[in-house]
Amino acid sequence: MALSEFMNNIHLKKVPLQGFATIKSSLQQFVQHAYQLQFTSIFWCHSGEALFTIDGQKHRFTPNQIIICPRGSNILLLDISSDFSALLLGLSKHIWLAARSKFSPEEMQSIERRPYRGGNTSLEQEFVHNIFRQIDLMGTFINEEPDNAEFCRKNVILSVNALLLYMLEIKNKNEQPGRENITENKDKLFHNFRVMLTQKFREERSVQYYADNLNISTRHLNAICQRTSGQNAKEIIDQYTIIELQVALMYTHKSFQELVNDFHFPDQSYLNRYFKRHTGYSLSEFRANGVMVD
Repeated sequence: MALSEFMNNIHLKKVPLQGFATIKSSLQQFVQHAYQLQFTSIFWCHSGEALFTIDGQKHRFTPNQIIICPRGSNILLLDISSDFSALLLGLSKHIWLAARSKFSPEEMQSIERRPYRGGNTSLEQEFVHNIFRQIDLMGTFINEEPDNAEFCRKNVILSVNALLLYMLEIKNKNEQPGRENITENKDKLFHNFRVMLTQKFREERSVQYYADNLNISTRHLNAICQRTSGQNAKEIIDQYTIIELQVALMYTHKSFQELVNDFHFPDQSYLNRYFKRHTGYSLSEFRANGVMVD
């Protein structure tokens, strides 16, 4: 069974139904299988070590490290020790964006797609483990009492929010993330493009801008993005912008004009057309119905 089939079995059966899913696995049989994550996934290494790449960047995953891999991340398992075991949490787009809505794009970029060590003390280990245990309990609760599904999802959002706060606390204490080994220049360029996008997406959404600042052609940038993520540069830029607009529409009280100003669109009409072209919903329809578009 390929890793993609395994991940589908874990996530696709439960995540669309209840919004989240947890599992403990060794992943021993899935080495050298690549997969693009269909849902945001959070991994916590319980024991052993794993060597893998996330969007072309190589990492070593060791006990008590946590990794957040957003939806669309490309994962390749290179090697796993015989005693490797990890807890996995898959999240729907709605729950993930609700949990991370209080954090800036810059804060999220700083902790995503790389291992961070948590659980340096027995108390911290218990804290992280209890977050996963709480979410697992909410899954059991939904199965036994479906009428309480919304209550369970709200609890999961709070639990994930607490985990993100914890990871940012680690970062703010200047603990270094897991060592990265970017083996190819193309991988480094893609990484630099994503970092720049996080910083500039509100003001700049042209492929030409990012290509110029990376000192490469737009054709080269598109080829790198397509190779690494399966999307061209414009698709990545628009997807990132739409996600942040969805967060702002669902989890803030900003007016449409404030969003026009924040995201540097010419006017409300332009913003509305842009949003509807990518989601199928107008700004007012999306906000009124609380729609989350995958």
